[in-house]
Amino acid sequence: MRWFCGAVRGAAAIVLLGIAAAADAAPGDGAAGPATIVVFGDSQAQGLALGLQRVLIEDARFRVLNRTHPGAALVHGESEWLAPIERFTEREKADIAVIMFGANDRLDLRDERGAYVHFRTGDWRELYAARTDRILALVANAGLRAIWCGNPIARSTTYSADMSYINEVYLAETARFGAQFVPLWTMVADADGHYTAYGKDRDGTTQRLRTDDGIHFTAAGYELIADKLLGLLTRSAANSPAANSR
Repeated sequence: MRWFCGAVRGAAAIVLLGIAAAADAAPGDGAAGPATIVVFGDSQAQGLALGLQRVLIEDARFRVLNRTHPGAALVHGESEWLAPIERFTEREKADIAVIMFGANDRLDLRDERGAYVHFRTGDWRELYAARTDRILALVANAGLRAIWCGNPIARSTTYSADMSYINEVYLAETARFGAQFVPLWTMVADADGHYTAYGKDRDGTTQRLRTDDGIHFTAAGYELIADKLLGLLTRSAANSPAANSR
């Protein structure tokens, strides 16, 4: 856990540097059309996709496609988590892929022989990393820039520990593929980095940002995440093939 927290701080620093560097790298006047952002993942990703759509509704530089599935989990069959991304890359186009999984993945999974592999074992981690890699490879081969969002701290300490473990896999695999990992661990947290349901929204008003389950965000919470991602998305759009052709 200590290693991961340090790694997350490093990743956060990289993201902040990227946002600062993006100040002069915004897309052009939109003559070639907006940059397309597609969101893949589970219920957390769904909330983020809707938050991005609300935040960017009047921003002509972007359009957001929601291709999420609330029950999606990498521990389930690939028809649930890989096939939707395959269908998208075969039939549609985008510039940026925002990906978020993990909320439903605290379970054993089956290997290629159908045998159960227990959660938090070395074999589980290896298989889970391989599934993460398949998504990253598919997105990269389709020419999309990948932004993988980590899971946030939760009210339950047990659930939080499991999310931290899963986040470690995402952090390592995105680094291998040259993708961008965005930690959301303390997106909404108290001064000591602990879980809290309340915080300041995009306008600086204190309100509830986490839902009653202690896992998901409220609409205002997802909009806060979307707002924080905007600088990174701007940088990604500026370097996408569509932007470079302007």
